[in-house]
Amino acid sequence: MSGGQAMLIGCGALLGLGVFLLVRAALVVEQPRLSDALARLDGRASAPATMPVPQSGDRWARAAGRAGPWAAARLAAAGLRAPSSSLALIGWTPEGYAARKVGVAVFGAVFVPLLAAVLGAAGVRLPVVVPVLGSLALAGVLFLVVDLVVRDQAAEARGQMRRALCSYLDLVSLRRDASEGPTIALERAAALGEGWVFRRISDALVAARLGGDPPWDGLRRLAADTGVGELADVADIAVVAAQDGAAIAHTLRARASSLRVQLLAEEEAAANTASEKLTAPVALLSIGFLLLFLYPALARLMAG
Repeated sequence: MSGGQAMLIGCGALLGLGVFLLVRAALVVEQPRLSDALARLDGRASAPATMPVPQSGDRWARAAGRAGPWAAARLAAAGLRAPSSSLALIGWTPEGYAARKVGVAVFGAVFVPLLAAVLGAAGVRLPVVVPVLGSLALAGVLFLVVDLVVRDQAAEARGQMRRALCSYLDLVSLRRDASEGPTIALERAAALGEGWVFRRISDALVAARLGGDPPWDGLRRLAADTGVGELADVADIAVVAAQDGAAIAHTLRARASSLRVQLLAEEEAAANTASEKLTAPVALLSIGFLLLFLYPALARLMAG
């Protein structure tokens, strides 16, 4: 292996490692700390692994500093507004979101010319139009990939909230069976559960109480902030109990049961869709194997 080839391989490996580290830092949610995991094993209350990173812990917003608000303002002026509800769910700030989009786009614009320079040092000359178009294309793709990641992670977080809401409804119904009032039942049921969903519900109820508002207003605000409409249904049921004194335990359990059925149907539909996506690759693989198996016989037949 010549020195030029070795340098080319080494530079390519370094560039690939840089791409991996940048994408991981920009788009992957932080893993839980070891102390939190050990605390969960010991039965102590701690943040679960699936809890979104708090907004104050957005690494990109902290690293960007004053450039984060500037980038967010520029994107907003260009008509690209941050999806606030989705960002709140996954723990990103609008500044961190803008910093990610601008950061990965700049990296994409720089990566292709650097790769072309490495190839040129190794003796491979590319037309000028190739790195120019390649850098623009890669920058645009990475700029849009951030939105796809936000959408997917927010959808997963909403699914977690809806699954946890089923348990919350059951807990509230049990508190109502114990003759507790709607406000106390909502707050104590949220305090009984573990996980980031129950903490978000508890925080919303506490904020409503401190603001002098009824707890169902806090649930409605949380539903609007997260996009989980089922929380508004819980608020409507609680309003009926508070105003009319109705027995809502059965209604809560029925709503939890219907939500579980809905979630199960959605999971089955997603599983069927994933199975259908595998049909085409398996069919192409079977056709390729069949052609490979029949090729010797067909070659002899055509030769004869």
